Amino acid sequence: MNVAITDGRLTLMPGFRLVVPTGSTVVHATGCDDLGMSRSIKIGAPFTAVIPARATLGTIGDSDPNGWVITLASGVLGQVSQEAYCDVPKWSASWDPFLREAVDTLGALHNADLVDAACADAFADVISVHIALRYGRGAGAAEPDTPLTRQMLTRIHVFVHEHIAETILVEQLAVLVHMSASNFARVFKATTGSSPHLYVTLERVKFARTLLCEQTFPLVEVSARAGFQTQQHFTDVFHRYTGVTPRAFRLAHRNGGS
Repeated sequence: MNVAITDGRLTLMPGFRLVVPTGSTVVHATGCDDLGMSRSIKIGAPFTAVIPARATLGTIGDSDPNGWVITLASGVLGQVSQEAYCDVPKWSASWDPFLREAVDTLGALHNADLVDAACADAFADVISVHIALRYGRGAGAAEPDTPLTRQMLTRIHVFVHEHIAETILVEQLAVLVHMSASNFARVFKATTGSSPHLYVTLERVKFARTLLCEQTFPLVEVSARAGFQTQQHFTDVFHRYTGVTPRAFRLAHRNGGS
């Protein structure tokens, strides 16, 4: 396994890249996903992130960036690993103590000038296998179903409402309770009866209902504030779960209030 290590310098190299900021450094990664949609993510300690090689990296408010960018060359991955990596979330930060410990150890060896090609390849093997097993295809299948506590559910609820206007990924919610995305999705549905995606959608609809009742925003602004992609998408989803369109709901509320 080939690995490229960048200490304090952010460079574009082929393959998957593991971003591990240290100190107060916040890394901003931008680019497109496999469907060509624009993506953006901010990564700061103690979180890490796996991003595509084509992503552009920069730092926010830090003239002397600290951290590591480790590139795992996709061309040398075996077929099974490549298939697993297809499912690795590449646009969300993860709380992963193992990865941070591994990179901290690698950093200490690097600072002592003890990292040669064989050492780098050994770390790359360990890191790539960990990423593939924890986040790739089949990840979480062997994880125990740890129940979600009321505190965990509250943490998720607060996060969703603080970011209701943004794209919210299952991986982001899983990070909040220190689970893999697949295990979190399974446990969340077992606990609440709804999938994480449905839960977020229904919270968007509830928030939109509040705006329609209490505010005079145009419907297009209500749609944006509630995190829907387009006004048409907002109308379709709102009608699906309330039985009326947003416009009809607002008119009925006004007439009922008067």
